[in-house]
Amino acid sequence: MTFALCLAGCGDDALDEPEHDELPGDVAVNDHQALSSAPPCGTALGTFDGTTAFSNGLYTGRGVSCGGVGPSGYRYQCVELVMRHSLRKWGFRWYGNAKDLLRNAPASKVQVFENADAAHPPVPGDALVWTRGTYGHVALVTAVGGGKVEILEQNWGRGRLSLPYVNGRVGGRPDAPAWVPAGWAHVRANAQPVVNWSCANSQLGNQQLWTCGPSGERARYRCEQGVPVREECPSSCSVKPLGTHDVCL
Repeated sequence: MTFALCLAGCGDDALDEPEHDELPGDVAVNDHQALSSAPPCGTALGTFDGTTAFSNGLYTGRGVSCGGVGPSGYRYQCVELVMRHSLRKWGFRWYGNAKDLLRNAPASKVQVFENADAAHPPVPGDALVWTRGTYGHVALVTAVGGGKVEILEQNWGRGRLSLPYVNGRVGGRPDAPAWVPAGWAHVRANAQPVVNWSCANSQLGNQQLWTCGPSGERARYRCEQGVPVREECPSSCSVKPLGTHDVCL
């Protein structure tokens, strides 16, 4: 979605070449009203584990990048977000259009799993990859639980989206049902903490509220359909009044 496919044998120092971005025809941004409704270039759309997704402005859904080129690629295409997260968290990135990221992932550092692999479910920090269209799409997994996979993305929509997750399979996008992920790339260094959280801890009048974890932990929890879900906070978790969600800072 942002980089030309790296030829066999290319390393991380390969030269980048601009690519064009596209969305499926049924959700492509083609009219002035849709374009004018996009947040301005560089507007923060959401943050996961210290990595922020930004709006591509009036070029959302296009191959044009409103923010120029950075260390992780063309700002703010979809691949740039995922590679920026990988570079910041684990010190490396890899190359290719979004649809090529599963195939191009360095095996020594990244595990690749096909959609519906229930034995290897996606976890927060994984790269969820779609291979439809000319260039595909990619997003960061931010949470899994309660029959949903939550994602953070650039250059499509408003940054955050929930996808159905049943029997190990991630379903199609609500805004483009035919777009079902092909699989996910899991960085081997991305060890996930064990979620040891009682669903009773965040229950108030049968309403599950986001609740800060133990003192000093940069995370908050809630339960979705009886399944505890953990969300990593960028810096800290702030306790709010009883009956309201605690918030990440």
